Amino acid sequence: DIVGEVKLTTLARNQYCVVIDPVDKSGIPQFGMRELRKGEQSFFLKPGEKLKNGIQQVIVLSEYQSLLLQAREDYVEGSKKIKSGTKWVIEGPRDFVPPVEVDILEERQSIPLDENEGIYVRNMKTGEVRTVKKKVYRLTEEEVLWEKELTDEIEELLAYQSGSGGFAPVTVTASGERVYKQQKSISYKRDKTRAITFRAPHNSAVQLFDYKTKKSRIVFGPDLVMMEPYEELTILRLSGDIPKKENQLKNLSLLLGPDFMVDLIIVETSDHARLSLRLAYTWRFDFDKKNPETYKNLFAVPDFVGEACKILASKIRGAVSGVAFDYFHKHSTKIIQHSVFQFDEKQKPLPFIIKSNNLEIISVDIQRVKPIDKSTSKGMKMSIKLSIDITAKPRRTKQDMNLKAQNSVLKEKENNKHCLLYTSP
Repeated sequence: DIVGEVKLTTLARNQYCVVIDPVDKSGIPQFGMRELRKGEQSFFLKPGEKLKNGIQQVIVLSEYQSLLLQAREDYVEGSKKIKSGTKWVIEGPRDFVPPVEVDILEERQSIPLDENEGIYVRNMKTGEVRTVKKKVYRLTEEEVLWEKELTDEIEELLAYQSGSGGFAPVTVTASGERVYKQQKSISYKRDKTRAITFRAPHNSAVQLFDYKTKKSRIVFGPDLVMMEPYEELTILRLSGDIPKKENQLKNLSLLLGPDFMVDLIIVETSDHARLSLRLAYTWRFDFDKKNPETYKNLFAVPDFVGEACKILASKIRGAVSGVAFDYFHKHSTKIIQHSVFQFDEKQKPLPFIIKSNNLEIISVDIQRVKPIDKSTSKGMKMSIKLSIDITAKPRRTKQDMNLKAQNSVLKEKENNKHCLLYTSP
């Protein structure tokens, strides 16, 4: 009986197929076996035989392609014996037809890397993770790409920086509250196997800590920072707003100054007059880039803004508490300057240095003095009025004397004119 029709299987020169359960020359089926057949040839499948994945094209590899292979059973390739489970990589350019004893695990592309690009590679035998950069790289059979995970906070800051952002811009709400909010870049999407880069802005510093070696390094901008596999960026959480509040600003780069910060503090004089002072501090970090000992403590204080404002406010409160209100009102600048700075022989102020992180306070300016209670406000108004009167009185006296002198000169001229008219013939 005719059970079915078998079509002729034809293989071209660049084709191959794998026959499952082939029939040997004596007509006995070899169940569980596989047979590789390459073109050019034609044949009919015998009863019980079937093709795995049909007719397939010969794999053509370019010079930038490679294949990761694994032996599923022991077999001999030329004079080389390969054990089952062995992995190896073949590289192009070449044609390749996989033997029936071999599985193709992965098709790989060479990874071209520029000077400022890198990838994280892990060795599956040793577990070591390293950074590869500045070349065209092909993974070996023992290597895989490694994904570096970051905290959500650092991811947010990197996303904001990818949009050319620095510090988060401040916005003022209807109630007058300052809000610092960072907007994530919509186009930001990080490939976790690529080496993470961060642009350190001009006149800034970035600190990275390596958890494997337990060492940190500081990079000064402008520069491109590339993170090693076990490195993490140091996050700065700075105080902001007026008066200063903690954790208002987050950033990855430390600006080195000169710059200024404004704070609002409450002081009390010796006669219990309470005043609100709005002060502006000019600051900078003192260090030498050629001497690591001078800048190793730059990141010792995570919130250098809040710490500096607390120290300066304490010194100023101490100085103001020892003087009366009237004296402070007349000599406020001098009192505050002497509370913060020391002076040289020429009476020029020397910078005040916070040694924990080498922060220098260069100057202190009073932007506003405002009394808190009504009695102090009234006393300040009277003091200001008295000062104006004292200043204006000499001017008024001088003006009166000049006016009297002018009147006397005019009268004398009038008298002389009458005398001349009377004596004329």
